[in-house]
Amino acid sequence: MSSDAPGNSNDLLLRAQSVKKHFPVEQSLIDRLLGGESEVVHAVDGVDLTLREEETVGVVGESGCGKSTLGRTLARLYEPTDGVIEIDGDDVTEAGGNRLQELRKDVQVIFQDPLSSLNPRKTVGEIVARPLEAHDIATGDQKDERVDELFREVGLDPATRDRYPHEFSGGQRQRVGIARALAVEPKLVIADEPVSALDVSVQAQIINLMKRLQQEYGLSYVFIAHDLSVVKHVSDRVAVMYLGKVVEQGPTDTIFRNPQHPYTKSLLHAIPSVESAGGRRETLLQGNPPSPIDPPSGCPFHTRCPEYIGDTCENEVPELEAVGDADGHRAACYWLDRTTEERAEQDPYPSSGLVSGTDDG
Repeated sequence: MSSDAPGNSNDLLLRAQSVKKHFPVEQSLIDRLLGGESEVVHAVDGVDLTLREEETVGVVGESGCGKSTLGRTLARLYEPTDGVIEIDGDDVTEAGGNRLQELRKDVQVIFQDPLSSLNPRKTVGEIVARPLEAHDIATGDQKDERVDELFREVGLDPATRDRYPHEFSGGQRQRVGIARALAVEPKLVIADEPVSALDVSVQAQIINLMKRLQQEYGLSYVFIAHDLSVVKHVSDRVAVMYLGKVVEQGPTDTIFRNPQHPYTKSLLHAIPSVESAGGRRETLLQGNPPSPIDPPSGCPFHTRCPEYIGDTCENEVPELEAVGDADGHRAACYWLDRTTEERAEQDPYPSSGLVSGTDDG
């Protein structure tokens, strides 16, 4: 697999290669009696991803694209269907028992909805203390002192540790979730839509907190989000997912300045603009994504692509290929072989700025 991140391979923390996660669809009684063929949901369908120490990789895409499933599979909350997952050079794809317990310490998850991810019957102090107990890190007074320290680290008053999750605001509950993840001093944090359920003002506070903790603890983040403006602010690199696949990836500045895949361009075009009427732009994406139970042949995006070019898109699956000379920028699109002029001729929105980039793609 070609690397999608620049730098020394010695600081590579996470490597995912051809990772798949398929979920079986439960058959009806009639289908079982008739011997109907079992169906599967292709939630993650062959993803390559790397992450370096103290780096943040943003994973973006529409709802249902597989980004949250990818995050949970990387953390081994889901068993991968196929592929290889390495943490610090150690293959953890099939880790179990004590090795999986060690992985739980190295890789933590911050969930989207802090209320549903926190045990309502436990106090927040007990919730944050639980990982310390589970991993034999601290007990007794030492445990209590560490919980108080974690509360202060995330901006919470240790005096509130005997309260229950429902007594806190959404932002405060997310701080509790971050403290819980931080308790075991992980190497990698999978942040699954950590701010999408919060008010905009609170989002900024949580993002700034996560960036500060990353610097202080040397954390690496896989930051999953559908809000590209948030991803632009926090990520060093971006991976764009569609229907279980990564269709474009590269340095954040490059992706936002010179997107090459029509899906990436459509997502970026949908970001509200002060120049547009009402702050909204005309949407380039038509219809809904195809079913992951029966994904289309060829390029997965061809059924909605504004730059669709016929049989090639329908019948051939594009591979991630390097874009020009940009370091680590890759896209899976047959337009990479076309000049800017050819793309402009095909562009159905010539005034939108959808087509951009250099003459080599």
